[in-house]
Amino acid sequence: MIQGWGVNTLPLSWKIGAAVAGLVVVGFAWNALSRYQAQRQADEIMQDLARTAAQNAQQAQEQARQFHAQVAASLSQQQEDRYNTNQQVSEQARQYRAEQAMRLSRQQQEAALQQKRFVLGPDQKCVSGVVITAHGSSYSQATDSDGQPIPCTGQTATEPLR
Repeated sequence: MIQGWGVNTLPLSWKIGAAVAGLVVVGFAWNALSRYQAQRQADEIMQDLARTAAQNAQQAQEQARQFHAQVAASLSQQQEDRYNTNQQVSEQARQYRAEQAMRLSRQQQEAALQQKRFVLGPDQKCVSGVVITAHGSSYSQATDSDGQPIPCTGQTATEPLR
C-alpha cells in the first residue's frame, strides 16, 4: 500500500462520501436488477398469456368444427328423415289411390249389377207404367214382395226385378 493513503488516513467526509457513493451504486444496481427481473416476469406473463390465448383459440376452433359437424350431421339426418317421410307419404298415397280405385270399381260393378236388376228382361215389357211378364202366350203383372205391381218407365223398373 501506498504510504499515507490508507482507509484510516482518509478524512471522515470522504469516508462518508464513499459510503454514500457505494450505497448509491448498490441502489442503482438493485434498481437495475429489480427492473430486469420485473421485465423477465412481464415477458413470462406475456408468453403465458399468448400461449393461453393460442390454446383458447385452438379449443374454440375445435369446438366450432365439432359444432359444425354436429349441425351438418343433424341437417343430414333431418334431410334423410324428410326423404323417408316423403317416401312413406307417397307410398301411402299410392296405396290409398289404389284402394280408392278398387272401391270405385267395385261400386261401379255393384251399381251395374244393381242397375241390371232394374232393367226389364227379354220377356218383360212396360205397359201403362207397369211391368208385364210374358210366358209364352200368357201375360202377368210382375209384383214386388208385398204382391203389388212393379211400376216402370221405358225399359227400367222402379224396383229390382230379380
